Amino acid sequence: MNEPAPPSTYPPDLGDAAAPGVRGEVVSLHARLPMDWVETITPESALADVMADNLTLLRALWMLDEPPAAGDAGRAEATSHLERRLDLLLLMASTALRGMQQLPRERDCVLSAHRLYWASEESIGVGRRVWARIWLRHRIALPLMLPGQIVEEEVDGEQLWHRLDIEALEPALQNDLERLVFRHHRRQVARQRAGL
Repeated sequence: MNEPAPPSTYPPDLGDAAAPGVRGEVVSLHARLPMDWVETITPESALADVMADNLTLLRALWMLDEPPAAGDAGRAEATSHLERRLDLLLLMASTALRGMQQLPRERDCVLSAHRLYWASEESIGVGRRVWARIWLRHRIALPLMLPGQIVEEEVDGEQLWHRLDIEALEPALQNDLERLVFRHHRRQVARQRAGL
């Protein structure tokens, strides 16, 4: 994943931009990403498909960032690598068939395994349940879709930071989300230490 530079602003109580996380979130991904939110998934029966798409997307992103191992031990992984790539291509083709869509505007985001923070100019409303849609790669027109409840909104200058507590996810999906966040957090820490 080509990671954008960390956002210029963070939720108000994050303090120093070099702090390790947000409100007790020790491991988090800080980025400026295309994202938006919707009230519901229509029809509700599509929920299982959305979660399956999330799982395919996260595993494909993991695979794209991690080349398969070499040698005999790597053959099974190489096959799995190819299968995930095909899954992603099929998913992207199905998305294209549903119609081309323009990516939403980029927003400062902080993603952990259980919470999502983002900045916007408008209030959503504390207590509202929404689906946050985050495009983790600009070239892949598939968003990660996370359901949750807005539990806090705080003003920071001209922006309003929203905190979404992500609803419980299936164990496999939760595990893949944690792995993705951990990998990018580790890279961000390494860049900070290197002074990049």
